[in-house]
Amino acid sequence: MIRINTSLSYNERQDNLSIRIEANKRFSNFDLEDWLDEYLPFKPGDIILDIGCGNGNLFPCYSRKLGDRGVIVAIDQSKELLSEAIKCEDTTPKVLLEWDMNDRFPFIERSFNHVISAFAIYYVDDVRAITEDIKKVLKLSGEVFLIGPTNNNARELYEFNKKIFNFDRDEKVIRRTNRIEKEFYPAITDIFESVSVEKIPSKLVFPSKVEFITYYMATLLFEESVKKFGFKPNANKLLSFDIPSFEICKEMIVLRGRKNE
Repeated sequence: MIRINTSLSYNERQDNLSIRIEANKRFSNFDLEDWLDEYLPFKPGDIILDIGCGNGNLFPCYSRKLGDRGVIVAIDQSKELLSEAIKCEDTTPKVLLEWDMNDRFPFIERSFNHVISAFAIYYVDDVRAITEDIKKVLKLSGEVFLIGPTNNNARELYEFNKKIFNFDRDEKVIRRTNRIEKEFYPAITDIFESVSVEKIPSKLVFPSKVEFITYYMATLLFEESVKKFGFKPNANKLLSFDIPSFEICKEMIVLRGRKNE
């Protein structure tokens, strides 16, 4: 029996997140932290808001720019992930809040120099509401950075998933992967200045079928497919399927806007 859940929200698990982060570090030809080091305009002493911070894996990157005079304020709805994030050892002071991004922000106006959300904000229910909240809490000349997947991201995984569960991407998956471009871009353009969009392709090349399957089983795609169809194939079963290539083509989108008034 197929179970349908139309909510876009998702509560990430620490073990799955760690598997995917480690795979990207080991097998990708693109280093997100190196790119952020070059791209982000954070300065020493800035106060930033990280929406959907997860386990804090990007805190060290932000900290290298903010130094010990800056502050990272980070929100996530997962206690499990925040308990990992608090362990991050770097020099920048942090304020971590268990907070659902579907709720209005508990911050006063013009609190932050910059707002960033990396691979999280496309799970929110109301694009317009959170966009307006972001503008409200940004200082003048502050910038917002929204990072996520595009519709071209990881098509090989969807093809493999179809072999296992015999269905294509559903409307919810398609909407998530299109969301920054199709929903956030118009909203940001409407209320921010100097808006830009950049798409960055990359590849994950796994050394073996085992590594490919381990990554696949740690994805939201696999987890939601299991819930939808009510059965969970184990690793041995998945390894029995033919995989033409252990390569996944990735594509991320970066949406940027400035508050000028």
